[in-house]
Amino acid sequence: MATMSASAICSFLLLWGLLASSPCAFAASVRPEQLQQVKDTALQAQDLCFKEMYRDPNAYALCIRNLRQKYEKEEFKSLGAEYFGFVGALSYMRVSQMGAEPIAAEFLKSFRANQKRLGLSDGALCATVPGDCVIRNRQMLDMEKSPKQQVPLQVKCEGGVCRIAPVQKP
Repeated sequence: MATMSASAICSFLLLWGLLASSPCAFAASVRPEQLQQVKDTALQAQDLCFKEMYRDPNAYALCIRNLRQKYEKEEFKSLGAEYFGFVGALSYMRVSQMGAEPIAAEFLKSFRANQKRLGLSDGALCATVPGDCVIRNRQMLDMEKSPKQQVPLQVKCEGGVCRIAPVQKP
């Protein structure tokens, strides 16, 4: 019977602990039906909420929040709503839709916490919503590395024309 030294055992346990803390390490423990729940709810979010993004980003965000709340006790469904909330806002960030970036940041923060807790890899999660996962995951990681400071906005009216503008400091 082979024996291991104490330092070899410690090295093994340290390596195993590092791997176990990675979201990718647990991807195998996610069952196919759980992944399907994420996919189905993301599709539901797309059908119910995405049409709002063009007209009213706040209505889009509210629709996603309501769907997430509806499924708050069903973790994988809730994750699907949050993830599509991010993906939908991200797609409108590409065309500079006002309000899309803070919505994407909001859902990025919430879905990442739940994704890690549930043990779903970036690749598996990205595959639940059609699109280019290489680009989407890179944008996600870029947003995490350098989060933007939210700029407070106000309604500013001049000559009978109102617009949303950054708050001017005196």
